[in-house]
Amino acid sequence: MWHKDSIEWLDIELTSYCNIKCPGCLRQESHNKVEPILNKSYTKLSDLKKWITADGLPNLKYINFCGSVDEPTSHPEILEIVDYFKSIVDGRSDNAGVNIATNGSTRTPEFWAKLGKRRISVFWGVDGIDQESLEKYRVGSNFNKVRDNWRAFIKAGGHAHWQFIVFEHNEHLLEQAKQMSIDEGFDRIRVIYSHRNKSGEVKKWN
Repeated sequence: MWHKDSIEWLDIELTSYCNIKCPGCLRQESHNKVEPILNKSYTKLSDLKKWITADGLPNLKYINFCGSVDEPTSHPEILEIVDYFKSIVDGRSDNAGVNIATNGSTRTPEFWAKLGKRRISVFWGVDGIDQESLEKYRVGSNFNKVRDNWRAFIKAGGHAHWQFIVFEHNEHLLEQAKQMSIDEGFDRIRVIYSHRNKSGEVKKWN
């Protein structure tokens, strides 16, 4: 049984919105079942402040806006939400902080610079090194836009992590992606060999 004093990490899905259509995502794999609730709602900051407080979770250290079925940066209050959770977790431990998982193909470089100035960590889902390789899985994503955004984020002081899902169509690009992540100033690259179905992903673990 969970006790509030034992909770150090929260994964939060902020919205039911996403701007792209990855075939391995639950949104696509179970589309007929989940379609009625998609692109309908955002979790309001005012509600988050009621549900999650510094006193209510005294040992909370890490907030992850995980983006498993949504795109966190599509939320109109995302900057204010980040500020609220930073006010709770900052200083609680050396590794305390806020993380966002994103496809990166939202907003503008100006927005991403604002996020970068908050010095949070962001995992960028980039499974290619150009438009052709990226959009084979990240359907609807724009590589040039993603690159402009991560450059603005990194330049402003954000901690960027490149997340690369290995597929049969892109595994030959992995070493180039690793080098690009270094050249572009990412903190590191995270390579995933997934178990998902219907996505064309390589079925092995690293």
